[in-house]
Amino acid sequence: MTDRHETKLEEDASRIAKWLAENRARFEQDGISEDSILGVSGFENVDEIRTAVDHLENRVVVVRWREAMTTPPRFKHKPGRNWAPTREHLLGAQSARGGE
Repeated sequence: MTDRHETKLEEDASRIAKWLAENRARFEQDGISEDSILGVSGFENVDEIRTAVDHLENRVVVVRWREAMTTPPRFKHKPGRNWAPTREHLLGAQSARGGE
């Protein structure tokens, strides 16, 4: 993977994580569907989102839960084991910048 691609992947994953932190009540309670994440601005296609979510899943920030036995499968994203420290880091960074 090139450095440019890795940087873009990190930026995309960070953007999704920030959005999840902003929508944490819903994310932490019921989970967020893949369709909801599609609403995050700046993504050109669903593959970019899935790649970024894969990256977060590899870090156990999010986990995928199958919503239903459908074809194609539908998933909800729920907090993973590393969500709490990630959330605190993101919210702490926002507070330090004045609550952007």
